[in-house]
Formats: sequence, C-alpha cells, structure tokens
Amino acid sequence: MNHLIAKKSGRNGQIVKLMSGENVFELPNDLDNPREYDTNYKLEDDEWFAIDNFSETDYSIELITNDFNSAEFNQIIRADYDKLSYLCSYQSNRYYYFQKLSKSQTINRKWFHISNEPELKTDNPIIIIKVLPDAIYDKTSDILYFKKLTSITTVFSGIGSLYREATKEDTATFLNNDFINLTESYSAERVKKANRKRIAMAMDTFNNFTNAQKASIYDYIKDYCEDLEFSEEDRSFAIGDEQSLKSLMFGIEQRYYTTLVGNEKRVANSVTAIG
Repeated sequence: MNHLIAKKSGRNGQIVKLMSGENVFELPNDLDNPREYDTNYKLEDDEWFAIDNFSETDYSIELITNDFNSAEFNQIIRADYDKLSYLCSYQSNRYYYFQKLSKSQTINRKWFHISNEPELKTDNPIIIIKVLPDAIYDKTSDILYFKKLTSITTVFSGIGSLYREATKEDTATFLNNDFINLTESYSAERVKKANRKRIAMAMDTFNNFTNAQKASIYDYIKDYCEDLEFSEEDRSFAIGDEQSLKSLMFGIEQRYYTTLVGNEKRVANSVTAIG
C-alpha cells in the first residue's frame, strides 16, 4: 500500500503519517538515462541527476535504509502542519518520493471547489503537491534521482557538500549585491574555499526569494548575528572577513534557530529544516 508521510522540522523531528492508499506522485518516464551529478552541468527538461549506491553514502537517512513500516509513525495532528519540513510518499513498495516544504507551498486564502454547488472556504489552508517531486529514491536499484541539489539539502543532511565552489566571477558578483558592504579591504580574492561553496548555494537560495522574503531574511540575520553590523539606511551588512561572510551565508540558508527549552540560540552545522 502507498503511504504519505512527513518529517517534522528540527534535528530530531518526528515522522508522522498523513494518508494511505493514494498515488501522490507519478513515476517519471525519463529516469532511464540519468547523469552523474555535475555542478557545472545544466540539466535538460527530460534529465535527472543520479547518485548510485545512495544508501552507502554519508547522506543517506534511516527512512530509506530501514524497512518501511507505517505502523511506526503517529498520525499527524493539526498542530503539526506548521512544523513540517518535507513530504515523503512511499509507493509501489519501492519508491520514495520527496518534496521539500516551504511556506510558499502552503496556501491560506479564501477558495472554493469548482463544482455545481461551490462553497466558500475561509479556514482551510492547503498544501500544494508539485507535479514532479524534488527527489526520488529507488530502493531496488539504490539510486537517488534529483534535479536541483539545493531542493534536497533539507532532506539529506550534508549532501550540500557536493555543491560546486563559486567561481571568482560568481563570488565578486555576489559580494557586489546591494545588501553587502565590503570593509577592511575584503574582496573576492580573499574568499576561501569553504565560503565559496557557501556562496554558490546562497546565490541559488537568495535568487529564489521574493522582495518580501529578502526583507524578512535581513531581519532574521540581524536578530541572530548581533556582531554583524547592519546599516538601516543602506539596508546592508558590513562584511570584512571570512567569519562575517560565513555568518551572512548561514543566515541566508536559515541555519540559526532557538531552542524551545532554555530559549538558547544555536546554529546548525548542516543545512536541515528548522522550526
């Protein structure tokens, strides 16, 4: 039987059941000619990246290495929906379909069904299911398929290490953004390897933000990075060394969080979804 489950956010987030018996995703018909992951290659519409022997990698998760047993998971409750980081649809006793969840996929508006007797709904938020999942794991062949690495870093912790380094030109372009004010003669030439990887990921993440989301991210970074100087007039952060750039990158990737008990501010070492 097919099962739709979801993982709650947080390092130790629980997995909960949503529904059973539904074919949430269709298996794409273009998985037969996958490409080995290459950060410099741009996929065609009918292509997927693939990682062979995925269960043996450091990025694998217990959900796919253990035998699937829906009885192990509690049924979701209404309060859980705001805490979900990704969906997983287990289908055909073989495939795991993953979809990263973001606030843009949760619609909380007035709506009605298209029918002969439409009824206005005002208190029924909905979650949008994508046509294509962000990743597909085939347990039989032990292959993970995906199209965009940044879409699955919240599912498979540490997989972002596969990401390319930003080129010198990419780095210079990123540092030239209006929200960055370079100080202490800091420049693209002084950015080291670790931060070049972070920039490559942050560029994709930041470019997908709306203007409103960018403003929210600035406030989020200000709240967590008190040592990072911010100009309200210019709406820019002062970046003068590797540490300040790293703090900014972590902010863009939303790695900072506050513990529920103790109200302690922390930073996640790897990119995982947080509440």
